[in-house]
Amino acid sequence: MEIINRRYPHRFRLVFTGILLLGGTLLRTSVLFGETKAVVLAIRQNEKEFNEAFLSLKNELSLDFEVKELITGKKTTPEDIRIAMQTVKPRLTVLMDNADIALYRKYQSNLQKTDSVVPSISIMGIMIKDAISGLKNACGISYEIPVVTSVINLRSVIPTPIEKVGIVHREYLSGFIKQNAVFCQREGVDLVTIALPNKSGFYKKMVRSALHQLGKRNIQALWIPNDNKLLHPEIIRSVWIPVAKKMRIPVIVGIEILVNPKLDFGTFAVLPDHAALGKQTAEMVYEIRDNNWQCRHNQVDPPLAIYKIINLRQAARHFKVTEDRLGSVDKKLK
Repeated sequence: MEIINRRYPHRFRLVFTGILLLGGTLLRTSVLFGETKAVVLAIRQNEKEFNEAFLSLKNELSLDFEVKELITGKKTTPEDIRIAMQTVKPRLTVLMDNADIALYRKYQSNLQKTDSVVPSISIMGIMIKDAISGLKNACGISYEIPVVTSVINLRSVIPTPIEKVGIVHREYLSGFIKQNAVFCQREGVDLVTIALPNKSGFYKKMVRSALHQLGKRNIQALWIPNDNKLLHPEIIRSVWIPVAKKMRIPVIVGIEILVNPKLDFGTFAVLPDHAALGKQTAEMVYEIRDNNWQCRHNQVDPPLAIYKIINLRQAARHFKVTEDRLGSVDKKLK
């Protein structure tokens, strides 16, 4: 996926890189000599997916912006965000995942009415549109891949019919699921869904019960949302994996680790291409700059490129998938 990249000629510059420690939070920063650029601050965790998106974002913006990052963790507080904002004085922030969006929301809520509001772009979180609701001067890129996109791509590699897909989700996803059900029906796919409450101390029992109910309704594949509550490691180990093995149907996931052949759980993963996501975010930075540092009101764009991974060991063994069907798959795990 090629995203238009606006790069301009720039003068020679010297860069000094340093590290500041703010309340247990790592802040990486660079100082430019001989040139002043607008600063973009990425607030993110130090994990593989975030690293990939950040490096792509940084590369795309490097000629026209000074890109800095605040590495967050469990001990990061809104006060750390405030100190970072005062230290690096960004013209725009990029927020990666719901935890950092929540931290930024608390920081923003403590601003004075007379304070200017720095625009923010939120990415790599669950239900971004809901997550940024109420934030001022905010926009984002959704992380959810439409169910119909995942199912169509699975159909292209699995020779067995897929006309009925089961989904277990929490209620907050109901709108997303309902919208996707319409698109899936156009492709001859029915979604069979079971909604669980948003808050409960009994998800392990609920997921097991829901999967057994779906099993009785002759579903031909499972689509699993990226939901930390339902994908708690203990629930994956004791419920999702053993029940899915008994069902013997393809399992579509949105996280690469879940298609690891050693886990023997997910069959097919469809997720945003993180490098392309970084480029898409960079293009949004340029748009906001050109709009006098103002976001279009709660604008949330879909991801422009996807990355497909197959657990070939499982797919070949259970679903008769052969190498000649995998031309469009980006990564094959054996």
